Amino acid sequence: MICERTIYLPKPGRLAAVLALRHRACAVRRDIGLPGGEVLVERTTPERVHWQCRFASPAAQADDMAQRDGSAAFRAVRAEMQDLVDGFERQVLAPDSSPDAVLRPVALDGVDIVPEEIEIAAGELTLKGYLYRPPGTGPHGAMVINHGSGIFQGTTEVCRPGVATFLMSQGLAALLPHRRGYGNSPGRPWREDVSADYGTETYDAQLSARLQAEAEDVVAALACLEGRDDIDAGHIGVMGSSFGGTVTLLAAAACGRFRCAVEFAGAAMNWERAPGLRAVMHAAAGRLTQPIFLVQAANDYSTAPTPALAETARAAGVPGVEARIYPGFGLTRDEGHFFYKEGPMVWGSDVARFLERWL
Repeated sequence: MICERTIYLPKPGRLAAVLALRHRACAVRRDIGLPGGEVLVERTTPERVHWQCRFASPAAQADDMAQRDGSAAFRAVRAEMQDLVDGFERQVLAPDSSPDAVLRPVALDGVDIVPEEIEIAAGELTLKGYLYRPPGTGPHGAMVINHGSGIFQGTTEVCRPGVATFLMSQGLAALLPHRRGYGNSPGRPWREDVSADYGTETYDAQLSARLQAEAEDVVAALACLEGRDDIDAGHIGVMGSSFGGTVTLLAAAACGRFRCAVEFAGAAMNWERAPGLRAVMHAAAGRLTQPIFLVQAANDYSTAPTPALAETARAAGVPGVEARIYPGFGLTRDEGHFFYKEGPMVWGSDVARFLERWL
């Protein structure tokens, strides 16, 4: 990742003219097929105008410069700018991450977002998993990412690349395990184990038992990652939504080797109708030894789990507990419930900040 920044010192009284011309230069860039970039004003004395743009590589920045140099329209803007400024500086900046940083910005331009299918030993079962790795030399920090209930056996929506892409852009690997009875993994589908009518005591008991068993598969996925040379075994976290959020919480409580957890919308569709599952999740929140970030959209089926579980974890002295209910996402409760899968542009910066601190 490369950032080019140009800095303009306007002549006295010419700040507005420099700003207008710099914005016109951005329009010219767009006209010749380049990204416009970003214009900023330095609120100091004297005020200066900045323009910046990020590029995937030094070669991409050099190609951009060559296209500017070859554009008569852009050369004309440059010439006009010379009459408006007393000074000009161009900087080309590259990130210099701390040697012990787990997260790092990664450009994904031209990168295939295609996982490797791997096998995960989970008791008597051999599960399928889908491992995404970012560009660059490992070993990489990693997240186990947990799907919800809708990834049925035989589905063609196999590898759920959306959240994995966000994690790759942060320099992290991501492993999506198909838990028992889902997707391409063997085992009984969850509806065979949770066959009672929704909202009944039997349904509650069956669902609680099933999700606790699925959490064992999540711990098995952690063990699989820990045995790989391309993964940093000391920096693996866990995240997921809906059923995947519930098993994220349960797996983190069961296994302190997860460095941190990000839990989206766990039990949002069952919270009010499944007191047994609520109790299981509260008990798990109180047993956590690692930080957790609990997340939902305001129009999810129920937002009660997020503050309730956060309060339980804080009361138990769990470190680094965060909780946030974001504004509504979409029109329906289903769309709000899919905030995890569809909304990394909204929640990504907060999750990246949490992972940078705790992963």
